[in-house]
Amino acid sequence: MSRFSNGISKIFHIAWREVRYTALTPAFLLGVVGVPIAMLGLILVYPILLSQEARPLAGTLAIVDPSGRIGPQVVEILEEDRLGEKTRQQVADAMDALPVDTGLEEGAGGISLVPIEMFRTEIDIQILEVTDIEELPTLKERLQAGELVGIAVIPEELLDMSLEIEDLPEDRALRARHESFELFLTQDSAPNQTKALEDVLGQAVIETRAKLGGIDYERTRWILSWPDVIAIRVSASGENPENTRIRMILPIILMMLLWVSTFTSGNYILTSTIEEKSNRVMEVLLSAVSPMQLMTGKILGQSAVAGFMLVMYGGMALAGLFVLAMSDLVSMSLVVLSVCYFIIAYFTVASMMAAIGSAVSDLRDAQSLMGPAVLVLMLPLILWMPISNNPDSMLAISTGFIPPLLPFVMILRVAGSSEALPAWQIVLSLAIGGASMIGMLWICARIFRVGVLMQGKPPSPLELIRWMRYR
Repeated sequence: MSRFSNGISKIFHIAWREVRYTALTPAFLLGVVGVPIAMLGLILVYPILLSQEARPLAGTLAIVDPSGRIGPQVVEILEEDRLGEKTRQQVADAMDALPVDTGLEEGAGGISLVPIEMFRTEIDIQILEVTDIEELPTLKERLQAGELVGIAVIPEELLDMSLEIEDLPEDRALRARHESFELFLTQDSAPNQTKALEDVLGQAVIETRAKLGGIDYERTRWILSWPDVIAIRVSASGENPENTRIRMILPIILMMLLWVSTFTSGNYILTSTIEEKSNRVMEVLLSAVSPMQLMTGKILGQSAVAGFMLVMYGGMALAGLFVLAMSDLVSMSLVVLSVCYFIIAYFTVASMMAAIGSAVSDLRDAQSLMGPAVLVLMLPLILWMPISNNPDSMLAISTGFIPPLLPFVMILRVAGSSEALPAWQIVLSLAIGGASMIGMLWICARIFRVGVLMQGKPPSPLELIRWMRYR
């Protein structure tokens, strides 16, 4: 018993050494702890930043328009606040398109993160109507003196409804007079003020054209507006709204979280093993512990590092969803399965990297052995779209039972499916994944104990197979 406990103690000493030299370094803490905390802080501060009022637009706008139609139309639009109503409707439509309640409606119970008023600029301007284009130089002087907020020059051709579209001149300069107008601004004009002037003048031109053409503008806009589509998926369990955007985004986020955390820690195992071999530190370590204890300690130590990364970035993502009132998108079963598939993915990748690191003495030699393994593990990234689009296809089901693709494919299927996957598929994938993980650890152990003290020429794949047969 004392021998066993001594061996366990040595393994934990090696594991702590890996954690200390990997996770307790300034660079790691900055990248894995500092960055998520900073991003979470930005998420929390974001509503405060959005609540800041935009700089209002006040003053006199000169409109040089020989027809004399645009000025009254601008006044009408501003008095009825049609631009503000249009902005509110656009923002409301955008928020309604989200799969959850954002709390933007009055009296809603969610968290209101995006005040609608932030999308519009308060406008309090007087209109100076000018019909003589010869007064433009004088108006520009007044603009420079700060007496005007802007000058809009509306060419007569812009409102010419007698010209057919196919008869528009081919000359770019002449054609521009039918399709554009000039807006002169002060040097300190803010972008939101410029956008507000562009919107109100553009809206005035459109409505004036509609009146000149005898068109009911509001009815025409309603006819041309794209209808909202409420997709409902009908299944044996009932009817459920189809959240297309989330079904496409959430799976790749979870898979990339698994992929990055496991490969980052696996790469630490690979590089630290090769460095310790090349610096002869490995020989010192093996004088105190056995190869199996060293390998086990390395893998367990880096598992803590990988888990820490997963908790930090996964926690940041969950916190962001909570702040955005979207926490219901991630169920507890999804979190539990993500942890299970993370364990399978990590120990599979870590054992692979440990075996490669023990077999070579230089990072360049490791590339030839890592190539096929990385190529296989890149397949989930390539198959992300077809699997997310159809989680129940034969491709998704078959690749979900093939190690080492299994954990990455299954998390895509679990997160991307609108219905819960059959229990037998999840249980079978966990059983196959657990068995393959144990098999990879066994293969790694056989290679590690032989290759850890090997120096010189890197082994070929056939030599690695022979190492696995050594007793």
